Amino acid sequence: MSSASFFFLSFGVIYRLYKLTLKTHIMKRICKQKISRLAFLILFLFSISVDLAGQTNTANPYPQLLFPEFVKSTIRMKSGDTSSALLNYNKVDEEMIFDQQGVFRIVEHTEDIDTIYLHDRKFVPVGKAFYEVLVSGRISLFIQHKSRFTTAGTPTAYGLTSQTNATTRVTTVGAGNQVRNLELPDNVIVSPATVYWVKVKNEMYKFTTERQFLKIFPDHEAEIKEFIKINKLDLKINDHLKKLGSYCNELIG
Repeated sequence: MSSASFFFLSFGVIYRLYKLTLKTHIMKRICKQKISRLAFLILFLFSISVDLAGQTNTANPYPQLLFPEFVKSTIRMKSGDTSSALLNYNKVDEEMIFDQQGVFRIVEHTEDIDTIYLHDRKFVPVGKAFYEVLVSGRISLFIQHKSRFTTAGTPTAYGLTSQTNATTRVTTVGAGNQVRNLELPDNVIVSPATVYWVKVKNEMYKFTTERQFLKIFPDHEAEIKEFIKINKLDLKINDHLKKLGSYCNELIG
């Protein structure tokens, strides 16, 4: 083999090795970039999930309570005296709760209370419970904030979950029958069971549907039904109920 042939052969081998090395280097860089991007994406998604979980727990630490936090509220007694406390309302036990330096206690002697102003909303005692006042007048509307504990569904075959509507009992009473434990087991969820009331001539009537509400006013059923239809009112929405209550007071009052 001549020296020239040997040179070109060697050059060709070296060139192919160079191309192979360069290609391998480029592939490694691409792989590293993809791995880095994938790792960043995983870390980003994980941080979002943790943040959302934290927000959920912070936003609603006790789902059986009406509001996400205890707030300074005013209690007006029938005697005319007033006092303030950090209050919230337990929808399951239907009790007003106050926060006494981290200890949760029930508001007692409800028979002596005239009104509680909580979160700029008005509550009046009915037995040991408190109903929220939506409309005051000859015809008054109230919400009975009510819920129940149920057991969360259990996993079944094919990734499905079995559901149960059975009421679950959770012990919440602490020492002295006044302290309340608000922590819930992991398998317990809070299911709403809200009830609405209308007061007419000192008589209280319960309703949960539009049909039930209309039956309370047989002499004005057609007018009220038309008002609900025209204004597209949803009786599960507080502002819509307020509008309906004001109309009924104008119509009947």
